[in-house]
Amino acid sequence: MSWLRAVYSFFYELLFGCSHGHLTRPFTIATHSYKVCLDCGKQFPYSLEKMRTIHSWEAARQTAHAVPAATVSAMPAPAAFAPSEAYEPREAVA
Repeated sequence: MSWLRAVYSFFYELLFGCSHGHLTRPFTIATHSYKVCLDCGKQFPYSLEKMRTIHSWEAARQTAHAVPAATVSAMPAPAAFAPSEAYEPREAVA
């Protein structure tokens, strides 16, 4: 019976395509925010200002007017947090 369900699912996807009902939370990488369909893997542009998925032409317009990103650099760790003694492995006590 599971093969019948697989055949039905194949033809349903072929005729109607993915409904994109299972989307991830918004991801932001290098000033581009998007959601991903967990069923087919398609990416959808997402607006953080409008808090919703947007059309591709809206995303293209946002990137044209985008503000350059600020440079982020790591700060050195204070001396108080630096390891002062060497690591010595010990036997685990159970």
